Amino acid sequence: MSPPLARKVKFVASDPARGGLPVKRKQVQQACAACRRKKRRCVHADDAQQEDSIQEDHRGRESSPSQASFVTHYLPPSYFVHITLPTVDSLLTNVRSSTNLTPAVSAATPRTRPAAVMHEHGLTHTSHPAQPSQSAHSTHSPYANHHAFARPDSGQSDSLKQQQSSRFVGDLNPEGMFLEATASVSAGAASKKGDVGIWHTASALGVLGASGSQSLQFITARPPPMMDQFLLSFVRQHCLSCLPPPEDFARLQHAYIQKMHPIFPVIPIHKLENTLDHPSSIILRQLVCLAAAADPTLTEHFRLQNRGPGLLSAQIFSQTLSSSVRAVLETSLITERALHIQALIMLSLYTQPTCVEEADLPAQLGGRAIHHVQTLGLHLERCDAPRDEELENLFCCAWALDRINAAEYGRPCLIHERDIGVDLNAYIKKRPPCFRLFLSIVQWLDQVVDLYRPGPSAEVSGFEKIAYIDLPVLEAMIIEAGALKVPSSLLATIEAFYHAVIILSCRLPRPGTEHAENTLPPPSANARRSLAAERIACAVPRDHLSPMPFVPYAISLALSVEYRKMRHSRLPMFRARAVSSFKRNCEMLRNYADHFWSANVVANLGERVLKEMERAATALTTRDGSPLGVSLNAGSRIPALWHSNDILAGQTTGVTCATGVDNIVDFSLVDAVAGQDVFEHIDANFNMNVENVLEGNLDISLPLNWDEWGHFANT
Repeated sequence: MSPPLARKVKFVASDPARGGLPVKRKQVQQACAACRRKKRRCVHADDAQQEDSIQEDHRGRESSPSQASFVTHYLPPSYFVHITLPTVDSLLTNVRSSTNLTPAVSAATPRTRPAAVMHEHGLTHTSHPAQPSQSAHSTHSPYANHHAFARPDSGQSDSLKQQQSSRFVGDLNPEGMFLEATASVSAGAASKKGDVGIWHTASALGVLGASGSQSLQFITARPPPMMDQFLLSFVRQHCLSCLPPPEDFARLQHAYIQKMHPIFPVIPIHKLENTLDHPSSIILRQLVCLAAAADPTLTEHFRLQNRGPGLLSAQIFSQTLSSSVRAVLETSLITERALHIQALIMLSLYTQPTCVEEADLPAQLGGRAIHHVQTLGLHLERCDAPRDEELENLFCCAWALDRINAAEYGRPCLIHERDIGVDLNAYIKKRPPCFRLFLSIVQWLDQVVDLYRPGPSAEVSGFEKIAYIDLPVLEAMIIEAGALKVPSSLLATIEAFYHAVIILSCRLPRPGTEHAENTLPPPSANARRSLAAERIACAVPRDHLSPMPFVPYAISLALSVEYRKMRHSRLPMFRARAVSSFKRNCEMLRNYADHFWSANVVANLGERVLKEMERAATALTTRDGSPLGVSLNAGSRIPALWHSNDILAGQTTGVTCATGVDNIVDFSLVDAVAGQDVFEHIDANFNMNVENVLEGNLDISLPLNWDEWGHFANT
């Protein structure tokens, strides 16, 4: 029996104007009566066909119960988005009256229709005139410019036809094959072929905001109605009022613009001039204050209007602002996805954990920002979308944050180079000089992170193979970025970040492995890393660095370098230098302890180690068998070894710099304990697993486990 013949299947495109029914067949038009009498070719039928199609399209846009019932009957319930409660006032009205929101959301009335049906009927986002509860409160609300749904006028219809909402369908999704096959014949959709999928573009429901129309792609998903029911009233009362007085905000904003924004311009400065009649303007100001809260010189301006006129501590000021922004983002007050990305990036940089359980909170917030970036498709080339400098800048910020969090928190990168479809180098070249220089260093950090991935980590775990990367000279990078005219304090801040990357560029075995104690870094890399640690220690007290989050991280890396020398060096002179530098770095971290949680933990750990080493050194000089005179004199002077390098208040810049290069070390004190390993005489009750933090900080392949050391944040 012969096999049956294969049948060709043809997919018929659907017509959105007919409620999803198949496209009508093209009928042959007959000649008009005049042309038939004269027996010549008729050209009037084409004009009549165009007029009929226009009239039919107009009739298709009129509301029809049959079309609506067809859509609601044949499409699954998950396809519809019942949009109600479009304004803040209506939400708050329902909350105050303790009404149930579920029937209001799911009711299918002529005024509350599914988004798909409303789109077919040409509806836009404006307010309901027939709801008395909204009109009762609209005159008293500063958010009265929020819109609900109403029919657009003729002037808006043309712009709505041009408005597009995009959805990305990857090549691995079978839907992409059908979309590509039907794109050429579909009346209401167009697909653009990309490198890894299809951008499906279709006319969507317009949402008109304060800044104009924007597509649904830029709108975040609404939270559950029950969440809004309980959170909106609290957020509006306690979170939107969480701002400093105007005079204090002016100082905080000035510090942010001068010290932080040129290096990492997440927030557009021109948006800070908007009035406070919309939650988005309030959120941006709160984020600026949150960033400025990291500056120790601004503590006299840490006031909040909802907390009274008194000064707040840096921790309370920062935690209150961070909690307020996070609470607002969980409600429906802010729906713009780009603003969510800006807020989450700033929160990831400046949110400080309140306990050990929140140690991974900044990395989690950064991951959410990258999720929104990938949802918008900012990492892919859009051939059908106009260039948007603000979105390109936002993608550069998210990409840099991903690399910084990968190093600081020991996590895999979420934006991989093989998944980036845009020309990242072209994006970087268009940034301002200061930001361009910073991004160029992040590019080298991206290469350094490769050393710590599981593949290279297995290779460098042995004694023979040590992986490291040579970075270019910083001055050449400054010239290439065109940053010669950038203020010196900003360049010094970026230089500290550059030296932190240099410290990480030499990959050593993780502490506790088989060859960790006997492994020496390559000579050139060892000298470069030691010099980088010294440069960081000199720059922090001398160059008035900006309070960027990577500054205390750079200090902690320098502290880890000195701890490794102090722990494994066999030469007493080198150990004495390392102890002096280690103590100096602890003191610098102590200055950041009130503003950065990790700096507080590492500073307390370092101070505990110093105290235990001092006790062990004193015990060595006074034990039996040592010369009495030497032991007594040395015992009385041993504490000077640990305190000989104090950074005194009121020192001039030159003296501070001289102190930073370890010129004040009395090596005669070292002779008393020469040839002795102080760590071998440390009390057995002291937890020497502290190395997993102080020395393991140099290995970014694994996240630090703060469960064991979280109590040091409160000591």
